[in-house]
Amino acid sequence: MVDGTGRYILGQIDSEIIALLNESIQDVLRAKASKVANIIYINDSIKVFLDPILPQPRLLILGGGHIAVPLTEMGKLLEFHVSVVDDRLSFANPTRFQSANQVLCQDFEKAIREFPFDTNTYVIIVTRGHRHDKTCLAEVLRRKESAYIGMIGSKRKVAALIEDLSEEGFTEEELINVYAPIGLDIGAQTPAEIAVSIIAEIIMVRRYGYSHGLKTQQGGMNNG
Repeated sequence: MVDGTGRYILGQIDSEIIALLNESIQDVLRAKASKVANIIYINDSIKVFLDPILPQPRLLILGGGHIAVPLTEMGKLLEFHVSVVDDRLSFANPTRFQSANQVLCQDFEKAIREFPFDTNTYVIIVTRGHRHDKTCLAEVLRRKESAYIGMIGSKRKVAALIEDLSEEGFTEEELINVYAPIGLDIGAQTPAEIAVSIIAEIIMVRRYGYSHGLKTQQGGMNNG
């Protein structure tokens, strides 16, 4: 930590100043973005620049289909560590996903169980069918650490899948954190446009902690 002149002052900040900065520190950690905090300390106005040092966010894309390709490129552009998983070699290979940090041709269940989840992990479920979506969502929910879980699908398909998982014992508190249908409502139609809507929702959740996406507009539980 340095002062305004660049002088190293780590360990020299009064604990009372730290206490005054607590709310601003929480804001910075929640928004994952820097800010200038203004506080009054012993009749002096002090400006403090707060810049969080965070681990690189992880983007886990489950499914290597047509939407996954632009998702990978956009995730990399936004400095995510991008991992793509599919159980078909023709879809899970480095040639197809040249922007990815990691491409796994593996059973979805095994890949999710072995993935290093943390609170900076953002999960996108875009597999080729209901059965795989359900498997992926159930396994991801069991990990309990993701910052974001989104799943593609129509309102009807999503409702049926959520009902299935509810009957299998997943709680409303767990299921409410799933962003499905995934993405912001921008009228997306092409794979690239759909990828933009998904990445935009992830940015919104990352910065604000909620989304006014398709799920909210279609009567879902995520309402900010």
